Amino acid sequence: MTPAIMRLFWDSVNQAQPNLLLNLDDDCLMSWLVDQVKQRSSLDPHQQNDLSHYISDRLPLIREMAYDH
Repeated sequence: MTPAIMRLFWDSVNQAQPNLLLNLDDDCLMSWLVDQVKQRSSLDPHQQNDLSHYISDRLPLIREMAYDH
């Protein structure tokens, strides 16, 4: 995954409403975050798959960050 995609992803997490991040189930949250990045950058299927795995591995961190806000 490129640094640009990672930046877009973390920007999306930081700009999202905390309630949204906390209330979506894991699958919906992953889909929503991938869609947020896709809106700002075109992702090929490989990049989309990599991003999904990256998000999946960090769901607890994402929810913790949302809870702290």
